[in-house]
Amino acid sequence: MGRTLSAFALGVTALAAAVLVDTAPAYAATDQLRLDFDATPTGQVEPGPWTSGCFADVATPGDSGCIAVNAPGSISRATRPSGAGSSPALAFPAAGSAIVQVPDAPNLNPGTQDFTVSALVKVTSAQVTAGANLVQKGLFADPAQWKLQLDGGKPGCRIKGTDANGAALPEVLLGSSVSIADQGWKFIQCKRRGDVLTLLVANQVVDTKDKASMNITSTAKVNIGAKGTGLTNNDQFRGELDNVIFSLG
Repeated sequence: MGRTLSAFALGVTALAAAVLVDTAPAYAATDQLRLDFDATPTGQVEPGPWTSGCFADVATPGDSGCIAVNAPGSISRATRPSGAGSSPALAFPAAGSAIVQVPDAPNLNPGTQDFTVSALVKVTSAQVTAGANLVQKGLFADPAQWKLQLDGGKPGCRIKGTDANGAALPEVLLGSSVSIADQGWKFIQCKRRGDVLTLLVANQVVDTKDKASMNITSTAKVNIGAKGTGLTNNDQFRGELDNVIFSLG
């Protein structure tokens, strides 16, 4: 897979009408994955529902995230306020399972480097589930994982990895005490800086822990919207999502 590095600065999006749209703070990073979902998935027509097709990776031209589903799951078009207009986003299914899946690549593994994973998320009380995975690389039982989640409507993130000798280290798990259900679009970000892992919601730090300087490396794919396409114990996300970004540095 021919990946190249591209730098970007994620700016602050303006307010639209009377609706507050949370945005990322401006910072310099090197994108490894950036899915803005603006274009129609390949081979499909708007506004869905879609059960196949791929979205281009804006950070790495030529790479993509492709839809995979288990009936009656599908993904369809949603929109979010952006400036004076709106921006395309994705709506995940109310039933069945659906994900956007990105193949494994070395630069999607942070190893021991600093990294950031973020997304814009909207969920209603009716869409809240006990477990909802937003974007992840690796599963809970795997030796290594990074994950952004929304369990019970409350944002969280988890990392797991190994020490310099390859021995497993304890997980670092962060979580907000406040649900974002019925609060409109929210910016959620998990970042590691050195030995510290931090969770931000709406640009505010809501949790932080140390002992995060582990090696996070796996051959897992990146799954967006759920663990996979299973119909049980899948932690399927049922809300709306936009701008999934994984960065190093």
